Amino acid sequence: MKLFLVLLITAFAAFAAVPQTEQDYEAAMKKVLPAQGSLKKGIEAKDAAAVKKDAAVLEAVFKLSEDFWKGRKAQDAVDWSIQAKQGAAEIGKLAGEGAWDKIPDAQKKVGATCMACHTAHREKLPEGGYKIK
Repeated sequence: MKLFLVLLITAFAAFAAVPQTEQDYEAAMKKVLPAQGSLKKGIEAKDAAAVKKDAAVLEAVFKLSEDFWKGRKAQDAVDWSIQAKQGAAEIGKLAGEGAWDKIPDAQKKVGATCMACHTAHREKLPEGGYKIK
């Protein structure tokens, strides 16, 4: 019985972590720009703790993105999400190592994915704003 409860709770937690609606997904994605801005400041200050914190936020958002797009069977967006997630993890690791000179390459892995995914999977609305294609 205990094993069943643990499995049930684990399954529920995993399900709850995946954005269930487009609004959930959009709310998660709106964390990217502030985290990237804060990340840039942390890198400039060589503040490893701040960089690792912001990198973890980005990593979590891109994991949610990966799961969201898996549900929609959009492999290109899944791949971009994985690339961005790995880039964010690398930034955090490099900051922890004090390898500040290597961080720009890891940042490119994150930044290169944004426009590609937005172009492929976002549509500008006539009244302003965007919707997911």
